[in-house]
Amino acid sequence: MTTAVIGQPISRVDGRQKVTGRATYAAEFDVPGVAYAAIVRSTVANGRIASIDSVLAERASGVLAVLTHRNAPRLAYRSHKALVDPEFGERLHVLQDDRVSHQGQPIALVIAATLEQAQYAATLVRATYGMEQAVTDIARAEPVRPGHNQTDQGERRPSEGRRGDPEAALAAAEVKVYQSYVIPRENHNPIEMHATIAAWDGDRLTLWDKTQWVHNVADEIAAVFGIPPENVRVISPFVGGAFGSGLRAWPHVTLAALGARVAGRPVKLMLSRREMSTALVTGPTRSSASRSAHRATGA
Repeated sequence: MTTAVIGQPISRVDGRQKVTGRATYAAEFDVPGVAYAAIVRSTVANGRIASIDSVLAERASGVLAVLTHRNAPRLAYRSHKALVDPEFGERLHVLQDDRVSHQGQPIALVIAATLEQAQYAATLVRATYGMEQAVTDIARAEPVRPGHNQTDQGERRPSEGRRGDPEAALAAAEVKVYQSYVIPRENHNPIEMHATIAAWDGDRLTLWDKTQWVHNVADEIAAVFGIPPENVRVISPFVGGAFGSGLRAWPHVTLAALGARVAGRPVKLMLSRREMSTALVTGPTRSSASRSAHRATGA
């Protein structure tokens, strides 16, 4: 590693493109024939979808398709866990059944010729729920102990370590403090919101995606759709912040690809600022522990 640049006024490699507006982000690619998608999200925290009515949405102007768990293609959802994924738990199988695991979970996808048409039609979808008791107190959430972390070299090592005899030290301590601390929920909200454009060419998929890890997106989406990873190309030349939220392929990436397959044309799916608080990190999660914590925060 060179130290010659320390303390020097060195320009960012992509700085000029970003400050002059010439950097192209995921949602800004001009893909011919693109359609637009909008997500309908659950309004309850736990339960099952009792009924879902999409007739009015399907009849709305410009609508190409409305996908729910009733008509969405069945996806392979092969096993896949990256370095950033917990050892325990399973990712959300989006639009594959009537189960609702958290508020804000996608329960339908509307695809239309324009963004405005998709967003309007999404408001026409009506759902009722068989609600179940949600965990809203962190003290009642079922804990899941950490397993192992996988290093960059592929080896697995314990997530927890122990040195000495903590029980004996605490028992002999002159002063003992017993207290519980709860950390408020934190959401990743970078300037660039998450977005994906998906386009199929036969059994090959191209994704223009806001991601920090293109290979992980390719591997995950390949596992979801049951296709070889080399059949998925992920394009992400610029990232407008992510704070780690761009390390995973969240359900909206799957939905964009699913929508493009059903519509037979490229589909663009952009998350709103509000959706950033329900769709990422504290939203659809792969970890049972994180899912319990999510319910406990009332999200």
